[in-house]
Amino acid sequence: MHIRKKILNILHPILKPLSGWYLSHTRSYIYKGIVVKIYPGVFHPGLFFSTKVLLNYLTLQNLKESWVLELGAGTGLISIYSAKNGAVVTASDINPSALLNIADNAETNNVKIKIVNSDLFDNLSAIDFNWIVINPPYYPKKALHEKELAWYCGENFEYFQKLFVQLKNIDLLRSKVIMILSEDCNLEKIHTLAKIERLTMDVIYQESISGEANYIYQVING
Repeated sequence: MHIRKKILNILHPILKPLSGWYLSHTRSYIYKGIVVKIYPGVFHPGLFFSTKVLLNYLTLQNLKESWVLELGAGTGLISIYSAKNGAVVTASDINPSALLNIADNAETNNVKIKIVNSDLFDNLSAIDFNWIVINPPYYPKKALHEKELAWYCGENFEYFQKLFVQLKNIDLLRSKVIMILSEDCNLEKIHTLAKIERLTMDVIYQESISGEANYIYQVING
């Protein structure tokens, strides 16, 4: 077993109640001058690696005058970063607390972001975007309440089943779909679900933080 996972398994009984207490209060996080609040029940972008890796990748891209969708935006940090760098941004989430959180953070950072309540693409038109950025839940368990929506993708990976069904109807030449996954998730299962819908996930960026490998995939036809 990876040494990092051994340590986490040892500390898990301690970390779980501590993290639950910490995340039950409104917190703040700063990224390159962007200050965001994190409401209770909303994914904290500073405590986990995925948002940082996505932002590291996006800093290498020219987003000016691009139309960007952050699908499942949480606090809206990526959306705010994109807007500050010249993009026209839509941020979506299914979590009501996240939608309020995005609006608060957008106002604090003086950026204009369109905010949409949507379960994946249910209330969105994918043809409107040049970039679609996804930081998905990937642990196989049913979410029992809103604060678990950022973590659990359903017992049978229903989140990914629905995502890939919707993505196969998108022009993936016009819209660049990027999604981050960790080595901790069931990558083989997720790849298999993509292939069922005749989609391919190609690694376009990789970064390891504290021994955990994180991969940014571009979803393409084929």
